Amino acid sequence: MSALNHFLVITSSKDITHWVQTTLHDEGEVLQVDSDNLERVLQLVDAVQARAVLCELGSSRLSQDAGFMEGLTAAKPLLPVIALAETPDRQSVLTALRAGARDFISPDMRPGEVVSLVRRAVSREGSEQQRAGAGNEGQMTAIASARPGGDATMFALHLALALREAQPKHDILLLDLGVPAGDSLQYLGIEPSYTFVDAIRSLRRLDDTLINTAFPKHDSGLRILAMPEDALDAGRITSADLYVLVNVLKRHFHQIVVNLGGVPASEFLYVLLGRADRTLMFVEQSVPSCKQNRNLLQKLRDNKVDKVGAGQVSLIVDRYLSSVPPDAETIAKGFGIPLLSTLPSSGMARLTMMNSGESLFTSAPRDPYTVAVRKIAQELQREPGTPVRAVPQTTGWLASLSNRLKAG
Repeated sequence: MSALNHFLVITSSKDITHWVQTTLHDEGEVLQVDSDNLERVLQLVDAVQARAVLCELGSSRLSQDAGFMEGLTAAKPLLPVIALAETPDRQSVLTALRAGARDFISPDMRPGEVVSLVRRAVSREGSEQQRAGAGNEGQMTAIASARPGGDATMFALHLALALREAQPKHDILLLDLGVPAGDSLQYLGIEPSYTFVDAIRSLRRLDDTLINTAFPKHDSGLRILAMPEDALDAGRITSADLYVLVNVLKRHFHQIVVNLGGVPASEFLYVLLGRADRTLMFVEQSVPSCKQNRNLLQKLRDNKVDKVGAGQVSLIVDRYLSSVPPDAETIAKGFGIPLLSTLPSSGMARLTMMNSGESLFTSAPRDPYTVAVRKIAQELQREPGTPVRAVPQTTGWLASLSNRLKAG
């Protein structure tokens, strides 16, 4: 490594600082920061373009030091954070790794081991920075709905499948975090071998190898990461966990669809919608659905969730009947967001799909619902930030005849 590399060591101990400086003498310059003030550390990271930060984990302030590391990894997810302690124990190591540390070192390690560990961390950081800086960050589309149920999951799943069908050379991911949990896997007959909570627990090991071997995969090539049915640990997921996980996933997937149907207004929902490039409000053509979803949209605006009300939120009206009021345009005006599309009921096709283990692209490829989802996927492949255009609805001669008969 070049002597121009800089490393920060967060400690008040001169002995620890001397040991790190001696060990990494040939790797670069080591700067001691005797304050754990996060803002100050972030300023120094940017000022010296630090390649790694080494944080001391004290037995008497374990919780405080772990909280500092969580904040640091959330603010700088690509920056290697390495924990260190003079007398490490199992609890300290586990706490450090859960807080986001890439690894753990101590003065009783051989200098060569420490140097190799730091080199690996910096090398990985450099390759990830290169990937992120190459403009390869994926786009994330979130589906939000105030009401739990399978319809939002049905839409999110087929939207992700449609994106995969349209972009077979790209990696596409469905994050099924809606309520009920894991319906997308049930629909396709896929065993939930690895879940969203598992990914949170292994944040520091998420790479191509883990994704390719652990993430459940559909025959189409779509990867699916769902919330487990018994997500007892879901309440322990921190905002820092979500920020880091989304950043990592965006570097590995070209398109990510997130199902948040039925997830109540919470920090969990706000963080994920804030990281989304587009949000689709998913409502039914009913007064209760419209009322609850308008309340949800207002909560998002009140909490200043990024892009809500700024042209990146659009409306999907599900189970739509054009002959029954209110019409889709009226609903969109009431929400104050543009209408993207409507979806027909297609009750028979949906029920067949849920019980067959096959997607609608296989069981009902010409159904109006399937056709509508494909058109929405085409619209979402446009550059984020461009004005949303309503997807024209296709009505065949049979539908036209039916409408005329109803009018008559």
